[in-house]
Amino acid sequence: MPRGAAVLCSPNLPEQTGQLVTTTLSARPVGVRETNAATVLDVIRQAGPLSRAAIERRVALSPPTVSRQVAALIELGIVREVPELTHSGAIGRPRVPVDIDETALAACGVHIGVSTTTFGLADLRGRLLADEHLPTPGGGPEDVLDFLASRLAVFLRRRPQRSVVGIGLVTGGRVDPDRGVVDHDRLGWYRVPARELLSAATGHPVHVDGHLPAMAAAELLFGLRQTPRSLLYCYARQVVGVALVSGGRLHRGPGRGSDIAHLPVGTDVPCPCGRTGCLEVSVSEQTVLAEAVADGVIARPDIRLLHAAAAAGDPGAARILTARARALGRAIAAVRDVVDPDLVVLGGQAITDAPQQLDELRHSFADHTALPGAPPPQVTRFGSDVQAVAACTSVLAHLYDRPFALFTAARRKS
Repeated sequence: MPRGAAVLCSPNLPEQTGQLVTTTLSARPVGVRETNAATVLDVIRQAGPLSRAAIERRVALSPPTVSRQVAALIELGIVREVPELTHSGAIGRPRVPVDIDETALAACGVHIGVSTTTFGLADLRGRLLADEHLPTPGGGPEDVLDFLASRLAVFLRRRPQRSVVGIGLVTGGRVDPDRGVVDHDRLGWYRVPARELLSAATGHPVHVDGHLPAMAAAELLFGLRQTPRSLLYCYARQVVGVALVSGGRLHRGPGRGSDIAHLPVGTDVPCPCGRTGCLEVSVSEQTVLAEAVADGVIARPDIRLLHAAAAAGDPGAARILTARARALGRAIAAVRDVVDPDLVVLGGQAITDAPQQLDELRHSFADHTALPGAPPPQVTRFGSDVQAVAACTSVLAHLYDRPFALFTAARRKS
């Protein structure tokens, strides 16, 4: 097992089999104590409430080690005992179950999109407690992050019941999660020390990641009933992209993983790169809205108006959204044929906000995939909350990988 791997035990497997799936969300090695705590914590997350004895049967750790890690996790407030679930009438010492404590701690997330910024607050199981959306402000990165920090303080003051363990900042472009540095051409950000700036402005530890790896991590930790060996996560809204999980490991390229923005999809839309028919420019929200306004389908560029027109039976709106869905299906099929994953998951408002076009996307996918037996792509269960959940997951992934390190960082900031 790789060092720093969180051990995920499928809840659908018999307890005595010991069959485990490992998923590495972080590539940085950690110590034995941290790894043991992460192992115990993740089994509780997936299958809790569990007694300590039940945890021992699921992991390759000794009873004293399990007991020590459970005690430490309880002290941190991550795990709690659930005495009301203790079986009555059992012989011997009662086996009090433990479970994730969903009541006291929370992760905060900030997703900075090209046009919209989203705040989120989630419990330790990734359940969204609150969110807020605002236009992404213009200006230099320092001014933008200072403004977002002030708005974030108001957002958190309205919810004082939770202690925030950290802030996750996710965005597109090229993101270095280890250094907390962001390059984002469409925002005009170049070598921006985003983690340092937002942490200084908020007083919280900040974890920076690309939005696609964070969305894939959210699926692995909180979205799927079973953890697949390989997963292709596809996203589309203003930008498009994919993230890949293979062998239980989240693939991370140099900054952004996999870039499919310029995959040809056969449209006649010119791209700033000089070519025609690139995926991102063909399916971005900006493009479909510009076409809808030019064709007189809607009066102003508002995606809600376009979806409403399609739902009301407007043929022009249906044509535009259907073309978008078919282009996405074609592109997803091409990527699927290259990596051949066990599962394809779709996210982003281009998909979740257009359920009436989902069949068109799946038909296009089936028409263009060259591999037999391809299961149809499934839509993320997070729906339009995907940005907020992914941003919060940027923190929660650290908590499940390195719980002690996360709380040490939080204490330094307090």
